[in-house]
Amino acid sequence: MHSTQKHGLPPAPIKALSASAGIASAAITRVTPTYAAGIPSARRSAFTLVELLVVIVILSMLASLVTMASSRAMTAARNAAIKAEIDMLHMAIMNYKNEYGSFPPAISGISSASDAGVKHLSRLFPRCNACPAQLLAAFPVSASPKTITATNALTYWLSGFTDDPTAPLSSSGLTRNKLFAFDTSRVDQTTGAYFPSGKSGANYMYLNSSLYATNSYSGTAAAGAMRQTYSGDTTPFYNSGGETNDFFNPDTFQILCAGRDEEFGNDDDLSNFWPGTRRDYLDSLNQ
Repeated sequence: MHSTQKHGLPPAPIKALSASAGIASAAITRVTPTYAAGIPSARRSAFTLVELLVVIVILSMLASLVTMASSRAMTAARNAAIKAEIDMLHMAIMNYKNEYGSFPPAISGISSASDAGVKHLSRLFPRCNACPAQLLAAFPVSASPKTITATNALTYWLSGFTDDPTAPLSSSGLTRNKLFAFDTSRVDQTTGAYFPSGKSGANYMYLNSSLYATNSYSGTAAAGAMRQTYSGDTTPFYNSGGETNDFFNPDTFQILCAGRDEEFGNDDDLSNFWPGTRRDYLDSLNQ
């Protein structure tokens, strides 16, 4: 008895422990999941090639949609900026008319007393005895020939006049009272044309109604006055000279811009008589 207690454990506790271990082992065996052949493990985290391709296609489609929406938004923003500037130029011309009694000419020579521009200035400032010389001096130095056109008339007339009725265009220490704050970085210093931001081939054009049916308003971007209808011209909606169709703004003036593509006669043309683009106007006719 003494040796048994000293060198070994009682038999009963050993059997009980073995039984407990057996029960635990069995329990562990029962809760351990098993999988049939061909069924994937729930612990797998990697994508298959097909799944990756599907994800890539979806992401590409989303990126394309975002790009298209972004492009449309940028185009709309650019058009809105040009349209806003056209509206400001329109208001400036209206203020000119309110101040001086008539709209300024869009096409004229500036060297003879019989030229429309010279007559206009002489009527506004009868004390000006050297109007032709002042007109020439006020024109961009490098321009040739020195004539007022639909391309440069806005910058020419809206630059305003001095407070001296004998020298309304003098640059000798006198300041001209501008009717529009031109961004000089967007004024062509050779021709006097004024461009929308980033559109060096789509300058604004001013066309006064007195010359709608008789002039094609040729310039850096050729265009005639725009009509509400057309009859087969190569540049629809534009007057090519001699027509008497129904013009937009028949009693005032038109301000035109070729828009994003910098070509007149297309859907993105902008003006002071449409709320949006030419395409917006055409679409409104079909509603």
